[in-house]
Amino acid sequence: MDSVALEDLFEDVRTDERKMLQLIRNFCDTYLIDDERRTLKLRPLQEQIIVKALCYPDGDPEKHRKMAILAPRGCGKSFALSVAVVVYMFFKRFRDLIFILAPSEDQAALIFNYVYRHFADNAFLDSLISNYKFHNKPHIRMKGGTLMRRAPLAPSNQGQAIRGQHPTFLVVDESPLIDDKLFVDNVEPCIMAHKAPFINLGTPKSKENHMYRYLYDDAYADSFEQLHFTWRDAIVQGGAYTAPYTEEDMLTKMLEWGDDSIYWRTEYECEFVESVSNVFNSEKLKECFEDYQFQESGENVTVGVDIGKSINSTVISVWSTEKGDEHNIARLIYLEEITPKTGGHDIPYQRQRIMDIADDYNAARVIIDATGIGGAIEQDIRMACAARSMHFLPFVFTGGPKGTKTQVYRDYASYIQKGQIRTPNPSGLPADQKRLMERWLRQHIDLEYVMDTANKTERISAPDTKHDDFCDSCVIAIHATLSMLPASGTFTSVSINKPLKTASSNSRWGQDTGLFTTKIRKNRISKKMPRGL
Repeated sequence: MDSVALEDLFEDVRTDERKMLQLIRNFCDTYLIDDERRTLKLRPLQEQIIVKALCYPDGDPEKHRKMAILAPRGCGKSFALSVAVVVYMFFKRFRDLIFILAPSEDQAALIFNYVYRHFADNAFLDSLISNYKFHNKPHIRMKGGTLMRRAPLAPSNQGQAIRGQHPTFLVVDESPLIDDKLFVDNVEPCIMAHKAPFINLGTPKSKENHMYRYLYDDAYADSFEQLHFTWRDAIVQGGAYTAPYTEEDMLTKMLEWGDDSIYWRTEYECEFVESVSNVFNSEKLKECFEDYQFQESGENVTVGVDIGKSINSTVISVWSTEKGDEHNIARLIYLEEITPKTGGHDIPYQRQRIMDIADDYNAARVIIDATGIGGAIEQDIRMACAARSMHFLPFVFTGGPKGTKTQVYRDYASYIQKGQIRTPNPSGLPADQKRLMERWLRQHIDLEYVMDTANKTERISAPDTKHDDFCDSCVIAIHATLSMLPASGTFTSVSINKPLKTASSNSRWGQDTGLFTTKIRKNRISKKMPRGL
């Protein structure tokens, strides 16, 4: 077959993952060998990575293939990508450009050398190559013109190796270790010209990184294929001769490091190092979603309000309490965001809007964040609630590990873990409501535990340039909905203290002073004088 016919065949197979898997297995049987010179047999984890890397997403050639792959140390993920590169080059021999990027020259050389061995170990594949170059811009050039290059992407070279290049297939090894600014400035733009397959792989490091966004930011969910493997996937042998390690090996290592060790969780469970600082688990948050619309009424309703400051939004969340099989359920039935206007918030409008919503839902209680600017409208809301026989709760956030904010957030996270929180699924909502729920989810995912400037006190805060208005509104509402007694029970504990006696009109303090006292105290010195003076 000539190169054009091969390419047409390959393009047809790229629309069907089942066909691609068969092609890969046949290709390995025919051309590739392992380090013991046996026919190459891949493990299921490796086959899945290769198939996803080479196929079009959803079988649509118009879609841009982008992937973020987390896999444990030593599972053979880099080797799998080398096989994907060889298959791609075999079928795309005419003037394609394949790039291998990594944070260091040695790491970039890893996949490059694997690819070299695949070609060099088979006489037919080797005959397709016109030149191998190992130093000074290393490359492998095919006789048809297809070129594979490798390059490090480090602060020392400022990403110049990839700048101006437009690959047709791009692999980034150990992507989480590459500086985020270098990556965004140099790598992301270069894949747009040819809609190049864009494959990122590695083990997790910092949350402040493109790899974390590709995997967990909903903004990337539609454009990136997200593959997350752990050691449990790596030990599956499948049709391969051996697995990289056994379950016994892993259990021994887990006992050595401890299953809660950061090293274990990073290297083999493939969790981001800083994910322990998150207040909420993103997967548990998504489990709160149910397919229902915002409602016009509810039972035992609580209105929670986070009052916005100059640049923050005011967020009003409305929750109803339902009886569950084991615990009460809090259901979000309404959500509203009031964004600040030029010059700040319209306080009278906010007061009226809060009470209008409380009236519409016949709320049993209204709880507001009275910490800062919320204190300015506390009295007005209190009086309005009293007139309507609604229970009013001013909530004051205090910081530190034992503060009210930390405590109520830990309770809130516990309710989410136990499945006591229900929210509408954004995918089934109208556009404006969907946008609100996506902001709700994003702010909850971003919220984290941080240390103060002296590194002595833990507090809960949104990252710089981000907000927690939706979180604060919901956490105080949930506190009033699930943590406290029903509103009808709180009024029974109210007691009125007996007033103190007032000073009589005949006292020397005068009749109109308005001071409270029990008796007039005589001014005298009680200290005894020494004898003999």
